[in-house]
Amino acid sequence: MRTVLSVAVALAVAGGACTAVAAAEPAPPSTTPLTALDPCPAGTLEDAPVLLIPGTNATVEKSLGPVRQALLEDGRCVYGLEYDSMQPISLSVDYFTAAVARIHEINDTTALDVVGKSQGALIARAVSVEFTDPHPLRHVVAISGPQHGVTKTVAGVDITPLGAHTPALNLLDRAAVRDMLVGSPYLTELNSGPMTAPSVRYTMIATAYDQIVSPPSVSFIDAPNVTNTLIQDGCPEDRAGHLAESTDPRTIDLVLNALDPVRHPSVRCLPNTDER
Repeated sequence: MRTVLSVAVALAVAGGACTAVAAAEPAPPSTTPLTALDPCPAGTLEDAPVLLIPGTNATVEKSLGPVRQALLEDGRCVYGLEYDSMQPISLSVDYFTAAVARIHEINDTTALDVVGKSQGALIARAVSVEFTDPHPLRHVVAISGPQHGVTKTVAGVDITPLGAHTPALNLLDRAAVRDMLVGSPYLTELNSGPMTAPSVRYTMIATAYDQIVSPPSVSFIDAPNVTNTLIQDGCPEDRAGHLAESTDPRTIDLVLNALDPVRHPSVRCLPNTDER
């Protein structure tokens, strides 16, 4: 049973949806053209716009749909952009770096918040160190991002041989997945310099029940401008796994609290037994 679960989780590698094994891989979401971005609606620029970056093989809705809805209900301006999450991460970082510049340009704003899930959380941090002061980003919230890399083992099972028998599982052939492995050339270069931008605040969120980005320390960064938060701290009954974080009430509240602790001073603690 554990192997079956591990295979299912491996299919999602760091994404937000778990699908059955198929004969062919699902096509990645179409990349959102930056020229198609519209200015924020009137009345939403009282606070910084928010850019959402989803995880591997997942749309914004799959990865961060409930977070997006909560932010919209708060009256925030939200940009959720799709991208090819299987391409080299450096290309995705270039795309979202350009997206940050574009959002600033069309809104004439001085600050932007970014929320990323899984691979999107790694991209969010990578984008933040691309800029110098005056920095266009105010706060980066990273949910279960492989900041220090993941291994080829998922829930104790080596996923490397699976691709030889099941093309849909041959994830290690994908550039983005290789870039997220511990010791990859991409992560080695990214982490050889400053891990964060000094003028940006960071909130790193992780779960002890993550079977993909684990242990939780993989998602954390030791820096004075970083707050590292384990979902189970103060709420051991929340056992949300990597995929389940996308809809987990506590995770959503932690994001809202990080971005606006005055408006969202409390964080729910509800039992969650979904360890996917």
